[in-house]
Amino acid sequence: MPPTFPERAAGRPVLHEQALLGLSPQGDAAVAELLEADGAQPRLALLVFDRAGGATRALLEASLESARAASRELQAAARGPAPALAAIVAARWPEAFVRAAQLGYAPRPPSDPEPGRAVWHIEGAAEAGALPLALRVSPAAEPPALLLLLSDRLGDEGVELGRVLLTGDVVGPQLFLQGGVAWLLAGSVGANPLRRTVGLHRALLDRSEAQLHNAHGLQDYAAGELDAARREFGRSIAADPSYVDGLYNAAAAAALTDRAEEAVNMLARAAAVDPARVQVLGRNDEDFKSLRRRPDVRALLGLRRPPPEGVAPPP
Repeated sequence: MPPTFPERAAGRPVLHEQALLGLSPQGDAAVAELLEADGAQPRLALLVFDRAGGATRALLEASLESARAASRELQAAARGPAPALAAIVAARWPEAFVRAAQLGYAPRPPSDPEPGRAVWHIEGAAEAGALPLALRVSPAAEPPALLLLLSDRLGDEGVELGRVLLTGDVVGPQLFLQGGVAWLLAGSVGANPLRRTVGLHRALLDRSEAQLHNAHGLQDYAAGELDAARREFGRSIAADPSYVDGLYNAAAAAALTDRAEEAVNMLARAAAVDPARVQVLGRNDEDFKSLRRRPDVRALLGLRRPPPEGVAPPP
């Protein structure tokens, strides 16, 4: 096998930058990517990133001449703190924009943040009450990174949606919103030798909103506020009906408030999504103590026989 770091790469720049060229109505992304590393020739390609995290698809590749020209221009602008590849592709490889538009990926400018702050105000899922939410980008110290967070109050720590590791000065960020998907474009640039990495990071807003409400519900649960917890778990399910933790916690809260049929229904919905996780969470969960003698509940929790009388479950 060739060495991991070829000798021909010594002192050469490392470039890996992506640019969003367009979004489908569903939130899939058409992306231009320039890669030059390990001393190899630069490559410039048009890709499709799936909104749900499916396999990346290649649509088109630029000629070596176009890739070299794009690389030269990117190196000239590389130490700047702003994304640069989109403008370079528009000038040097306009065929990529044309192909993306033909396939239904419409150009989209980045969303505007709150003036002077990396905070974007959005509206939550209608099914969960369309509550006001905030997306924000915050730095993390160890290791150096940018975090994309979702919260319902600007002062809250929030739920982490994405993490961009940094190896130098921050480039970006830009945020693109479409079809319940957030695409964060951010990265970093360093010198000696030049290295620039700027990429797109995907976050599903419905799942993130479900996690946010679930976290609030767990806080209410810990405080003994079961009605408030049930309300937050319900909002979690409304935002994302396939979020297992929200379904499971709603079942537990229903069991503790003597809503047996509601608890079993929620537990069954959670098990339909991820039976293994439900069994791990629920095998020794005292919240379901009143229901564990029911055969249907034991089947959902993976229990072969009723629990023994007067014997505490293992830790």
